[in-house]
Amino acid sequence: MKFWDSLILLRTRKMDDIQNKPRIGSARKVARQLLKDAKIIKLPVMIKDIVNHIKKSSDLSVYPWAFGDDTDGIQVTQGDTATIGYNQAQHKHRQRFTVAHEIGHFMMGHTNGNSIFDLNSKKPEEIEANQFAAELLMPLAFLNKEIKNGNKDVKNLARVFDVSEESVWWRLRECNLIGKM
Repeated sequence: MKFWDSLILLRTRKMDDIQNKPRIGSARKVARQLLKDAKIIKLPVMIKDIVNHIKKSSDLSVYPWAFGDDTDGIQVTQGDTATIGYNQAQHKHRQRFTVAHEIGHFMMGHTNGNSIFDLNSKKPEEIEANQFAAELLMPLAFLNKEIKNGNKDVKNLARVFDVSEESVWWRLRECNLIGKM
């Protein structure tokens, strides 16, 4: 193989790697825009308000389902119709995050069939949906405001945002806010 051929192959591989990276900034931006468009100004963010806003322009339905222990949620899109199902047996906080995650798939255009919620997946679209969900439920601007106003107790922040304490810790770490606590 000639030098130029190997250089082109290396560059192609790097471009493929770049194209397969999650669009974390974009996911957060889409969530922020949705919050703005839905006129969400107080906490906790109510999923039903978000869904009702989306329904103004898209055919979206959200239903509880009895999935069993292995599935938290699913999004199925056929044509212009999207349906989100969430595991009704899960804790309320898990249900909220699951629905927000699946809305993230919908809003980010991950609608090429089915999407099963997998919190630990390394797939770019799963990471994007997780980032979207975290920004939707714990908007950075609101989180910064809470901390600035002296709310530095994780248990209290979890109550204010209606999420789990684990989610708050995860979000604080992801946004480099632990040092402000």
